[in-house]
Amino acid sequence: MNRLSWCVVVGSAWLVTVEAAAAEPFPWGRVLEVRSEDYKPEFLERVAGRLDALPCYGRCSGSIAACLRAEPPHPTAARLARDVLLLMAQDAPEEDVRKWVEARRRMAHPEPGEERSFRLDGLKPLGPEDAPIVVVEYSDYECPFCSQVAPALERAVREHGKVRLYAKQFPLKGHPRALDAAKACVASDRFGKFWAYCPRLWALRPELSEARMLELAVELGMDAAGFRAAMQSEEVLNRIADEKLEGLKNRVSGTPSIFIGGKEFLLQPSPRLLKDRLDEEWDILQGRD
Repeated sequence: MNRLSWCVVVGSAWLVTVEAAAAEPFPWGRVLEVRSEDYKPEFLERVAGRLDALPCYGRCSGSIAACLRAEPPHPTAARLARDVLLLMAQDAPEEDVRKWVEARRRMAHPEPGEERSFRLDGLKPLGPEDAPIVVVEYSDYECPFCSQVAPALERAVREHGKVRLYAKQFPLKGHPRALDAAKACVASDRFGKFWAYCPRLWALRPELSEARMLELAVELGMDAAGFRAAMQSEEVLNRIADEKLEGLKNRVSGTPSIFIGGKEFLLQPSPRLLKDRLDEEWDILQGRD
């Protein structure tokens, strides 16, 4: 599944010489989550050759292989080397491998003017309110891909510890129950239950009826009449409209749309890739990438 399948609306410290690299065995032990013994030697040789040709990014301006051999090894190179190996193991065309690496570069180090900004005042994040990594997600509670990605992103945020996640509403016109679900989510914030209530809506996606959403609110200790009144309030509707308008101004056209440190997530957000980007953003903030 690619991005279009979703719901639609150089630092010298890492430089090494080619001659020195050629004299050493490839450092497969530095490649994240890869056991070289699981692959045939001729395949590993092909992968190593590809890694010698593909450029790394960030503070290391050499090839992925060169940045992996550096002391200390460049952390991004360790992630990219794993990705390239796994893609080649799936017989991905050379051009697809190159595009993957380029997309990862653009997610971490976008071109000038590509970073986005968001209004966060008054919003309650998931994670520490002073966490240095800021993640913004636009979603639609009827979107099937959101129902897979949002829980994975929330798990990654909780596990990382240095991330705060802000969830914003982007109900799509083609989803008849999405607006009511967005109203229910925002209404729960009036009771201080946003992060207790909204993630539970994903389980209701096959049946996002007002009765089921009200039942969930009561289950979580909210007053039924007060919750229903909040859902129907102009304040709640205005917040949803403002969040969607902000998304449109930031070129959001579908869901899920995720921004890490103001940088758009351009690839299918698998749990592994979400963790990678959070770790990578932390490396950037620490001056390691």
